[in-house]
Amino acid sequence: MNKSISKKNQQIRIGLVVIITALSPLTLINSASADKGYRYWGYFQAAPGSNTWVAAMTGPTVELKDGAVEGHSFSISNAEVPAVAPSSNADFATLCADTPSAAGKIRVGLVINFGEANIAPSGEVPPKAISTCALVKSGATGVDVLNTAVTVRNDSSGLLCGIEGYPATECAPEVDMPIAQAVATGENPSDLSSTDEFSFAPTLAVALAALFGILLTVAIKKRKQL
Repeated sequence: MNKSISKKNQQIRIGLVVIITALSPLTLINSASADKGYRYWGYFQAAPGSNTWVAAMTGPTVELKDGAVEGHSFSISNAEVPAVAPSSNADFATLCADTPSAAGKIRVGLVINFGEANIAPSGEVPPKAISTCALVKSGATGVDVLNTAVTVRNDSSGLLCGIEGYPATECAPEVDMPIAQAVATGENPSDLSSTDEFSFAPTLAVALAALFGILLTVAIKKRKQL
């Protein structure tokens, strides 16, 4: 009898280990994907003839053409929440209306959004957006456009950290995500925090149901043997 009880207890422990093991990766995935992100400069472009922002797939080192528009937007994002595109349209005709063409040079529109106040680093206030036109040499890149129009701060690897002194010191730090989700969806950050917690509830409920099933099966078998 003691051996039988011991075996049943072992089955219960094994069941608990299986459930906890199954839940652990899900907990980590939920936390990593929803709770953390990065605050940095999102980079967008609009090709000549287009006024639609497209998230750039490369850094600002690709040769530009006359009529292109470059966009930089201070955002916080992760795999689930994308960086926010500049609020102003990528309208080259308007941006460069007062900039005549010149031999050996190209005109590139530039829009810089410094982000919402609720994602600003502690103690800092976002400057007003910049909309301008840069006249740069043919073959210029996005880096050339930025250096022509504004003051920039980069880290040792060349990553864009600040524009016109904003942010003052940080460079793409990891941050909590609920506030970023609020900016993207227009919801209250506290509501989103609760949503993240309850989004895991169905998984937990299934796990508890499985555990109950294991315990019930063991109890029934034990009763039959008695």
